[in-house]
Amino acid sequence: PIFKGRYLKILSMETERQSTIPNALPFNSAGSSSEDSAVKRARLPSSNQDETQNAVDYISQLPDAIIFHIFSFLTTKDTIKTSVLSKQWRSTWTSNQYMSFSLPPGGSQKSKGFIAFVDSVLSRYTAKKLKRFLFDAPCPASMRFSLGWWPQLAVERDVEEVAASLDRWLQFAVEHDVEEVSVTLNNHRHKIYALPQILFSCKTLVSLRISRCCFSVFGTVNWCSLKILRIELAELNDDGMMRVLSGSPVLELLELKRCVGVKHIIVESKSFRELVIDSHEFYGQASMLKISAPHLLKLCLLGKSRGGEFRLDEVSSLIEAELNFEMLDEVKARADLLKGLLERLHNVTKLVMGSWCLQALSLMEARDMFLPSLKCRHLILLGAAGHEGVPEAIAKILESTRLLEKLFLQMTCTPDSEIGLNAEWAGCRVFAGEEFWNFVKWRIYQCLMHLRHVEIVDLSPPECTFAGQNSDQQYQFQIIPSI
Repeated sequence: PIFKGRYLKILSMETERQSTIPNALPFNSAGSSSEDSAVKRARLPSSNQDETQNAVDYISQLPDAIIFHIFSFLTTKDTIKTSVLSKQWRSTWTSNQYMSFSLPPGGSQKSKGFIAFVDSVLSRYTAKKLKRFLFDAPCPASMRFSLGWWPQLAVERDVEEVAASLDRWLQFAVEHDVEEVSVTLNNHRHKIYALPQILFSCKTLVSLRISRCCFSVFGTVNWCSLKILRIELAELNDDGMMRVLSGSPVLELLELKRCVGVKHIIVESKSFRELVIDSHEFYGQASMLKISAPHLLKLCLLGKSRGGEFRLDEVSSLIEAELNFEMLDEVKARADLLKGLLERLHNVTKLVMGSWCLQALSLMEARDMFLPSLKCRHLILLGAAGHEGVPEAIAKILESTRLLEKLFLQMTCTPDSEIGLNAEWAGCRVFAGEEFWNFVKWRIYQCLMHLRHVEIVDLSPPECTFAGQNSDQQYQFQIIPSI
């Protein structure tokens, strides 16, 4: 893309220079007159003249496979611009199997021009198959940080302008055996665009990414080749999710980001490998998300959520888990939530825990709650130096991972955290006293003696330190890995 941008800029400058020269003399491909070229050739040594005459056009000699590989990194608009590079490239873009369109902002007039442009591209398409079809309606940079409703309304109006055409374009993609589809909108309302039902019967689809679309499933889903499914900012329900999962027998990765409505994720497929839940939105009766996937290998719970909890029913095959989420309410119940998750994750060999979960661990320590033994061998802790109770949490998790071989600890500073521990309602222990801190350090040191590898990355500024409830007590420890 950098080479392309520079080349097109040079080409544009050259074109402008040509336009300022009188048209009395014919021009060669280099942009200079034939008379000037003849004079220059006369002045050149004979060896240089031979090299000029025998120059090879390497761009025109590139095989189609390499040309299409270059096209795969460009938008369709930029791909068409490459037709000026050589004669061979003038029509090559018409068989480019990688299509990428971005709706420009600017109202009805620009939307109509954009629709005409896409229709023209599709009408000239000559290949039988289509590998990728990407469509997005980005929010303009000038509107991205606007707080009013007018910029958002303008974006939604642009999307409504092309909604009917987008149905036709997706139908075109399905009829050409498309393998990858991405539809990313930037409207506020999830229901402003509903995916056409023909998309749910695309047998060749391998990867699908949907953002801010109405994901309504009414009939049978036939995604027999789908391996990757990413859904963002959508209203879902259990019936539709069941149809999708049962109609995707070879699905390997499912990612749900900021979705609402689904209460159960049940996947029996043996090919299902990874599940990512990011910033799940609990709402109304959907206050709990239950996950059952007996063949799942990796689980990621990420982002910020509110008003619910996660429950793992059947995840016996898990070998890797990432618990880097944060519950913005129900603070008192977070220790029970984390305990329930860890009881189901006792067989994982790699575990990642974020700052919120470390806070929950410190609460379990304060309440003397039992933490199940974990078979984890690789532990990654992402803590916040400004949070209270982090050292106790580290001690507790290390004492429960006796098979641990590798520890990675990354500390950051979040002084204005919303999840600080309050000893008044924790009620079981006041974190103060030099004797207590020495005991915590000793517990951590004893656990580290048998580790093979320990790595600490401290990203916090000097003013952020491990501190207890008494701000005068600072906690520091030194890790000495065993040899």
